[in-house]
Amino acid sequence: MTAHPAGPPPVPRGRRWLAAAGAALVVASVAPGVATLAHRYVVAESAQFLVFAMVAPALIVLGAPWRLLRLSRPAGGPASDPGTGPADRLAAGRRRRTSFPRAAAFLLVFIGTSIAWRLPPVVDALARHPALVAPELVTLLAAGTGLWLELVSSPPLAPRLPRPHRAAVAALAMWSAWVAAYALGLANHAVFQGYDMAGGGLSPVADQEITVGLVWAVSAMCFVPVVFVTMLGWLKEGDNPDEELQRLARDDQARPVVRGWGRPARGRNP
Repeated sequence: MTAHPAGPPPVPRGRRWLAAAGAALVVASVAPGVATLAHRYVVAESAQFLVFAMVAPALIVLGAPWRLLRLSRPAGGPASDPGTGPADRLAAGRRRRTSFPRAAAFLLVFIGTSIAWRLPPVVDALARHPALVAPELVTLLAAGTGLWLELVSSPPLAPRLPRPHRAAVAALAMWSAWVAAYALGLANHAVFQGYDMAGGGLSPVADQEITVGLVWAVSAMCFVPVVFVTMLGWLKEGDNPDEELQRLARDDQARPVVRGWGRPARGRNP
């Protein structure tokens, strides 16, 4: 009897609602009332940013709506057969390309995209030109989704990194948001000029200070659980740290790239 490869684990029923919640948050963030506040207060615009970049991608990836969206389809054979949808093919390709640089690229894209949309001239432009919210939503949602697919399981897609490296990626993503917020918190003057004349009960400096606290809190709520859960899972399974480090140091052809690790190739003297 021919053995079939193990299929992706089923998505727990409770997690399916997470994707719907993420989509609902995106819709609520661009609703007219919220959009008006986002053009008056930096904290409201930052709440939009956090939903687009962190909260919605995390919920959507955890909810794994790929089969519902027709991106993952059963193969039609045994239950263990891999699917034939785009997400299934992507999952198979990711299993063949598990090097750390490929996964780390998504972290760099996330950090770069997030910082780009938090630069003062760009934030001012968002206040003056509401149409820029559309590209902000698309780019941040794409970058955030790519990052979260490297951190958590979203059947049929699985993270490419071992648990300690996932914890490190999550921590770096969180710290990048904290550093940008900390730089804003150090300012004792209005950094964003597009909101100065918007009116309201908040002064520009108070608006910025509340924004810093919001960014720190939401970033922590999104990424700290990933750090703790992945590290606890790693310790529980008793993975060998030396083996994980050696795996990190190998390229896609499983050849050692750090001198002294692995066996020498045949026909060569050590």
